[in-house]
Amino acid sequence: MEEFFTLPFKISFVLDKMLLFIASLVLLITCFWLIISRNLIESIIIMSVFSLFIGICYLFMDAPDVAMTETALGACLSTCVLLNVAKIVGEDTGKLKKLNTLLAAILCSFFVVILTWISLDLPSFGTQDSEVQTHLTKYYLQNTRTDIAIPSFVAAILASYRGYDTLGETTVILIAGLAVLVIVSRKNNHA
Repeated sequence: MEEFFTLPFKISFVLDKMLLFIASLVLLITCFWLIISRNLIESIIIMSVFSLFIGICYLFMDAPDVAMTETALGACLSTCVLLNVAKIVGEDTGKLKKLNTLLAAILCSFFVVILTWISLDLPSFGTQDSEVQTHLTKYYLQNTRTDIAIPSFVAAILASYRGYDTLGETTVILIAGLAVLVIVSRKNNHA
């Protein structure tokens, strides 16, 4: 029965890194497109595209739970909420000043440089001698069946070892869903 759920192919590590690099380039292009966008609806759609590509990056980094949460909240739910708010508010933003494009580009570049500099201290993605691979993975493989008695390592890790993280992600999805209900109910009451 396990063979039914396995993929018929596996993406090679080099191809996986190349696809992650391409998705990261698309993210940078999307950021700069968002900076120069002057239309509210267009900006919302661009943010949705950004969130979708972030989810794809999480998939390439072997984090499907984070990818699903990002796609559900960022690309779908947030887009629906923001489009509904834009429909209520309209294109006129009132007294809000438009952000200076040059200032936004400088801030974006600053954060890219800072995050790149910080990431230089991290071990290379997928290296076998990193702390995660030498300590945690070995522990999970050796002790999951005795600690939790669940045959699936992924289910055991998500439900028990990382239970608070999974609870936090579920809580975020619940709060987002409740926020949508509040916004939709307020709109229907005023109509």
